[in-house]
Amino acid sequence: MKLTVFSCLLTLLFINSVQAQQVDPALMIHEQFAKIDTNSDGEISQEEFLDYKMEETKKVTAKVFEKLDTDKNGTISEAEYSQTVANIVNQLKRISAGLAKD
Repeated sequence: MKLTVFSCLLTLLFINSVQAQQVDPALMIHEQFAKIDTNSDGEISQEEFLDYKMEETKKVTAKVFEKLDTDKNGTISEAEYSQTVANIVNQLKRISAGLAKD
């Protein structure tokens, strides 16, 4: 359940990020490839890919922590966690209900 909620939160953050950027997809893909290909050899090695994914995971996890720490005191109480997760679940239910109507 925790992994599912965390995955849902990550998805919502990703969707909001992509919607906010409204960037040309081809340009975004090229820039991302170049960022991952740290030695600029035109190919992404497994090590380069893993390093990139670890950094991205750290960034996303930090954003998730910020969202969960609603009083911004540097810690997440059970109440903060519960409220944020409940809000996410409710939002996902509304999205699912809207998709079901189509």
